[in-house]
Amino acid sequence: MADEKSINPQKVGKPTDVDPFARAAVYCLRRDALFIVSSLNRGVAVQNETVKRQLVFVQSQLCTALLADPRLSERVKAVVLKFHAATISESLEDRRGARGRQPAAC
Repeated sequence: MADEKSINPQKVGKPTDVDPFARAAVYCLRRDALFIVSSLNRGVAVQNETVKRQLVFVQSQLCTALLADPRLSERVKAVVLKFHAATISESLEDRRGARGRQPAAC
């Protein structure tokens, strides 16, 4: 993913005319994860729950790569991990709530 859609640590913190959010590491993380998942599922009918699981998995892999990148500051890494933790919590809450809304089998 060396094209314009990938997270480029050298671009984080530099303004761009094309995308005003391009300097936000969290935005880049989410954008790249969404791009990868949409490319993965292109032309295939996939249920929302599957897409959510794929998104969390891809995002976790991108976070792992970000943590290994020595060019990123500890502050950026902390913000990205906090965002990923919030994403996981939201996903778990959604799953637990979804189970509670399903009718019980008799």
